[in-house]
Amino acid sequence: MRFTSFLNSVILLGSLQGFLIGGLLYISSKERRSGKLLAWLLLIMALACLKIYLNNIGLTSTRIGLLIDALVPFIVVMPIGPLIYFYCKTELFPDFKIKRKDRIHFYPVSIDLFPHVSAVVFLLILILGWANAQKNNFGVWFDTYNVYSDIPRWISLSVYLVLSFKLLNRRVKEMKFKNEVLPSSLLWLKEFLWVFLVFDFIWLVYLVPYTIPEYTDSILNSVDWYPIYLPMVAIIYWLGIRGFLIGRKEMSSFRKSASLNLTEEMTEQMMQGLHKSMTEDRLYRDAELTLAKLARHLGISPKIISAVLNQKLGKNFNEYVNQFRVKEIQERLVRAENKKYTITALAYECGFNSQPTFQRAFKSVVGLTPSEFLQKNSDLV
Repeated sequence: MRFTSFLNSVILLGSLQGFLIGGLLYISSKERRSGKLLAWLLLIMALACLKIYLNNIGLTSTRIGLLIDALVPFIVVMPIGPLIYFYCKTELFPDFKIKRKDRIHFYPVSIDLFPHVSAVVFLLILILGWANAQKNNFGVWFDTYNVYSDIPRWISLSVYLVLSFKLLNRRVKEMKFKNEVLPSSLLWLKEFLWVFLVFDFIWLVYLVPYTIPEYTDSILNSVDWYPIYLPMVAIIYWLGIRGFLIGRKEMSSFRKSASLNLTEEMTEQMMQGLHKSMTEDRLYRDAELTLAKLARHLGISPKIISAVLNQKLGKNFNEYVNQFRVKEIQERLVRAENKKYTITALAYECGFNSQPTFQRAFKSVVGLTPSEFLQKNSDLV
C-alpha cells in the first residue's frame, strides 16, 4: 500500500512538473514555434497523468468525481503524434509554419472528445427526464469506448513517429549531400524520437492484453496504469530539462552573435555587399556556393555574415541565397521564351543542385509549388 502511494505521488509530481515546465516553456518561447509545440506536448501528458492520479486515489469514484471525469477530457492523446511531427519539422526548417491545411492532422482529436460530448448529451437527456439514470448502461459504454479508443491512439503515435524519422533522415541526407556540417539539433531530434519510440513499444506491450476483454480487468487489477504512466512521467522530466537546456543554448548563441558589437553603419554596409553579390554578381547561380566561399568573395568572416543575416533578416545562409534563386526562377517561368525548358532545368541553371531542395525552397518562399505557380500565372506565359 505504501509503495502504491509512493507511485501515485511520483505521478502527481510528474503532472505538476509538466504543467509548470510546459507553461514556462510556452511563455518563454515567444517566437520560437518549436518551443510552443514542445510545451503543448508537456501539458497534454501532464493532464493525462493528473487523470490517472485522481483515479488512483479514488476521487473519480465519488458522484461528483464521476461527473467531472465524464465531462472533462483529461486524456487527449491523438494530438501527440502530430505535435511530435510538427515539432521536428519546425526544428529542421525554422521558417516552417503550421498552416490551415495542416490542421487536418489534429482533427482525429474527436476520438478523444467524443465520449465527453456524449456524456454532455446524456446528462441533458437525464435532466429532461427522457432516461432513467438507474436503468442505463452509459457508464459501461463509456469505459468500453475508452479501452478500445487506445488502439487508434497508439496507431496515430506510431504513424507520426515513422513520418518524423523519415523527415529527419531525409534532412540528414540532404545536408551530407551539400557537405554541410550537421548541427547538434539533429542529434537532439534523433534522441527525442527514439525516446518516444521506446515509449510506443512499451505502450504496445501493455495494449495487446489490455484490449482483450478477458484480460482487461486482470491487467488493471495487477499493474493498473503504472507501466504506461511512470515512463510518461520520466519523459515529462526529461523533456522539461532538455527543453530548457536547448532554449538556453539558443539564447547563448544569440548573445554570441550580438557580442560581435557591429554598429548599425557596419551592418548596413555588409547588407549592401551581400545584396550586391546576389543581384549584380549573381553568386547564387553557383550550385557550389557556400558560406565560406561567399565570405572570401566579400572579405568578411563567415561568423559575421551569419550574425548579420540572423539579426537583420532572421534567415540563415541557405535561406538567404535560395530566395534569390527562387526569384529568378519565378521571373523565368512567366517568360514565353523559357517555355521550352523544364522547371527542373531552370532550377539547376539558377543554382539549385537538388530537385527536392528546389521544390521545398520554392514552396517556402512563394507559398506554392512550382507547378501551382505556373498554372496560376499561365496567362502570362
